[in-house]
Amino acid sequence: MRLLAEAVRAAGNVLLTPTTLSQSIVPGSCRRALLVGSRREAVADAAAADLRSAAPDLSIDVAGRDVRASGLWSLRRRRYDLVCLLLTGEGLGSQKALGLLAGAPTVLARGANRTWYRVHIPPLRLGSLQWWARLTLSLLLAIVCLRTVILLRAGDALRRLLPISPPARNPGPPAGRRVTFIVPTFNQRHMMDFCLPPLLAEAGAEHSVMVVDDASADDTADYVRQHYPQVRLIRLPRNQGFGGAVRSGIAASDTPLFALINTDVEVRPGYLAAILPHFDRPDTFAVCSRIDLPNGSRMETGNVAPAWSGVLEPYHLPPTRSGPILYAGGASSVYDRAKYEALGRFEEIYRPLYFEDIDLGYRAWRHGWRSLFEPQASVFHQRRAWIGTRFGDAYANETFLRNGLFFVWKNVRDGGMLAQHAAYVCARLFKEILSGEGTMARAVLRALPFCPSVLLKRWQQYRRGDLTDREIMEMARPPSAGESPEAGAP
Repeated sequence: MRLLAEAVRAAGNVLLTPTTLSQSIVPGSCRRALLVGSRREAVADAAAADLRSAAPDLSIDVAGRDVRASGLWSLRRRRYDLVCLLLTGEGLGSQKALGLLAGAPTVLARGANRTWYRVHIPPLRLGSLQWWARLTLSLLLAIVCLRTVILLRAGDALRRLLPISPPARNPGPPAGRRVTFIVPTFNQRHMMDFCLPPLLAEAGAEHSVMVVDDASADDTADYVRQHYPQVRLIRLPRNQGFGGAVRSGIAASDTPLFALINTDVEVRPGYLAAILPHFDRPDTFAVCSRIDLPNGSRMETGNVAPAWSGVLEPYHLPPTRSGPILYAGGASSVYDRAKYEALGRFEEIYRPLYFEDIDLGYRAWRHGWRSLFEPQASVFHQRRAWIGTRFGDAYANETFLRNGLFFVWKNVRDGGMLAQHAAYVCARLFKEILSGEGTMARAVLRALPFCPSVLLKRWQQYRRGDLTDREIMEMARPPSAGESPEAGAP
C-alpha cells in the first residue's frame, strides 16, 4: 500500500523550490545518484558535472545510458540517495515520474537555465476527482482499443471469404538511372543554403533537383528562384504536409528514380555512385544512405531494424555494412518510381509527419520488394531542425505514437501481434494513471476519428501471395556480424 500511495501522489503536480547544491547535498550523505528526463547527452553530462563539484565522491547513473531500468522495482532495488530530474522543456514524462518514485530521500530538478530546485510532491487522494477521471478515461479507451482489435480480426476473416486481388506485378529494374532529388520545404528559407549547394553538386548535369514549397509563409520560393535558378520550383497553393508535398513532387518529376532529401540534410559526395548499382536487382524498391548526426550520435543511422512490442518500434544499428532494412527513411533515400506507383504512393492518413516512409517500406516488403542500406553513401542530418521549430517535441512525439496506432490498424494482420498490441495499449493507458502522463490517451483520442478510413485502407490492401507480418520482420532484419549481407533477403 505504501508503494501505491507514493504512485498516486506522484500522479499529481510537483512543487519546485529554488535551491543550491550546497544547500541540498550534505558531503558524505549521498553516494549514488540517478539522472532522468532527457535524451540529450550534453544536458546529462552538464548536470553530472555540477553534482560532482558539490559531491566529488558521488556515483552517478544516467537513465537510458548507464541504467536501462525496466520499471519502478528495478530502480528501487538500486537504492539511490539522490534523484535529479532534468527539466529541458519536455514536461514531466513517465521517465521522470519513475524517478520521483525511485525511493530516494532527496529529489532535485535542474532547469534548462542551470537553475536547481528542490522537488516536493503534494498528496493526491485515491478518491480525488482527478484520479477517478484518469481511471475512467483509461477504462473507456482500453475498451475502445479492444473492440478495435476484435473488429480488425473479424474484418480479416470476412475479407478472406471474398474475392482477393492477384499479387502485384513486379515492374522489374527501373528503365534508366536518372534521378530527381525532391526537397519538400515549409518556411525553411534559412536551410536552403545548407541543403541545395551540395545537392546540386551531386546532381551535376545528368540529374535534377526540385524544391516543393508547401505553401510557405516566408519568402522561400522567391529566395530559391533568385539564388538557385537551376532548381525546379513547385509552389503548392495550400499546405499539404510532408506526404502531400512529396506526392506533388513525384507527380511532377519524369525520371525512373527519385530521391527524397530533407532541408536539414547535407548530401556528401559520391552519394549516387554508391546507391545506384543496387537498382540492378529487379526486387530493389529503395536504398537508404548512412545518416551522420551532430556530435557523432547514433540515434539515427539509416541502418534500421524492426522490433515489435505491441507497436512497431524501429531501431537503428551501427552503420557498418550493407543489407536489407525495414524501410528507407524519407529524409535521405532513393526510390524506384514504378514500384512506388504500384504501391499506391505515400498515405495521407499520417499527415502532418511521421510513418509515411515506414508504411511505404512495409507495403513494399509485403510484395517482396526490398529496402536496402548502403553505408558508402552518406548524408549529414541536423535531426529535427525543422520539426522541433514548427511542432515542438511534445507534439511530435504524440503524433509519432498516434501514427504508430494507424500503422498497426492498417497493416498488421497476425493475430498474435494484434493481441500484443491490445495488451500494450491497455497497459500503457493504466500506467499513465500513476505517472500523470497522458501521451497514449491523447494519441488514442486523436486516432479514433480516423479509424473508419484506416480500416477501409486495410480492407483494400489484401492481395494473394502477400508475405506475412512475421516473414517481413525476419526478412527486413539487417544481417548480424556473423551473417552475409544477403542473409535477410527473400
